[in-house]
Amino acid sequence: MTDRDLQQKRYLAAGIDIAVLLAIGILFLVVGSILGFAFSRASGTSLIGVYLPRVIGFLGALVSLGYVLGRDVVAGNRSIGKQTQNLKVVTVTGAPIGFMESARRNAIFAIGSGLHVISATLQLVPCLGDAVNCLLVPLYILGGLISLAAGVYEILQITQQADGARYGDKMAGTRVVRA
Repeated sequence: MTDRDLQQKRYLAAGIDIAVLLAIGILFLVVGSILGFAFSRASGTSLIGVYLPRVIGFLGALVSLGYVLGRDVVAGNRSIGKQTQNLKVVTVTGAPIGFMESARRNAIFAIGSGLHVISATLQLVPCLGDAVNCLLVPLYILGGLISLAAGVYEILQITQQADGARYGDKMAGTRVVRA
């Protein structure tokens, strides 16, 4: 496989992983909304209808953060995207990676998910959560912009580095190879 082929497969794998992350978020949003609506209609009180979606949103935020950090060990020691593209992440010595290497490798992308966990946690606190969450909107926007900039930087690293190693690979001592 040429470096160009490996680059293209890495881009496709990343796109698939982003789609999986979006699907996780949409799933938790839909389930939380449906259950919140159902419980608020059935019980006649809106307390369960208000907080059940928040609890489900909190769980969704945790699952999303876990997927971002541990995606390279989720499906048979490969991300779902890498599995579809027949790629895997190994240490520079060729050994399989564990959760900590995956977390170090993907930490740069976890900023937005980490802020989502903070937001979802604050939403669990009555009244205070809504007020504080509203004040943190600029921080969430900044986190999204940082994640976007990190993605662009990492793409440039894959393209420009002779070995195709991105910053996360260097931080974790890993590389992407054909499975």
